Amino acid sequence: MTNAAPQKGDVYLKLTGDDSYVEIASIKEYSVATTGDLSVAAWMRPDTLNFPNWEGTGYVYWLGKGESGRQEWAFRMYNRDGTQEDPPRPNRVSFYVFNPGGGLGVGSYFPNTLHVGHWIFVVGVADSTRTYMYRDGRYQRCDTYRGPSAGKCPIHFQAPPNDNVQLEIDPIAGSAPLRFGTRDLNSFFEGGLSRVRIWNRVLSAEEISALYSADTAPAHGLVAEFLLNADTGTTVIDSARHHDGKIHGAAWDVQG
Repeated sequence: MTNAAPQKGDVYLKLTGDDSYVEIASIKEYSVATTGDLSVAAWMRPDTLNFPNWEGTGYVYWLGKGESGRQEWAFRMYNRDGTQEDPPRPNRVSFYVFNPGGGLGVGSYFPNTLHVGHWIFVVGVADSTRTYMYRDGRYQRCDTYRGPSAGKCPIHFQAPPNDNVQLEIDPIAGSAPLRFGTRDLNSFFEGGLSRVRIWNRVLSAEEISALYSADTAPAHGLVAEFLLNADTGTTVIDSARHHDGKIHGAAWDVQG
């Protein structure tokens, strides 16, 4: 399948893995709870598989909305080394939703191998009860974060001693900013980001496939579009709503 990944000569945003990120002020359209549906798409390229700043759990949050006491949703991946999971989960990429207090969340993931310097297209979707994960235009997995399990979307359980009780998430729209390259400044992504988009609805599998193959972005429900190709300045431009953001420590670069 052909794809719309950044090509030689294309501008993208390069994050250093050390206190570099983008911050965009919160608006209600960035929250799952606003419409009950959210789709977030991005091209991402890890420039290492062992990041310089990762959390004690081994997570590196590379895009999300949430801070202490006001968590919402996030993309994250495991550092290759130092994870506390058994069995290890090196570089697994996931999309999670959280209750405002944080802690355990529920989400979907893909375990496929990642390669340094290789662009992948990631889409995370949430409807009113489930999350869904896509890689490179193809569906990977779904999970139930609220209510009974539906089809092949499993439910999840709380930590011991309540590990027989379903873990349910009730997303709440909060004031935490949207950030690229981190979620809450506790871990930082090293690599490239391009074409981050958010919709306040569920994208269909056909729409996601078209995004991957031809960068065909449906206008319906599009509430944010950060193409990340300005090549100048410290502002990221939102071509959908003109709700621009600020670059901190990251820099424009050109795909070689």
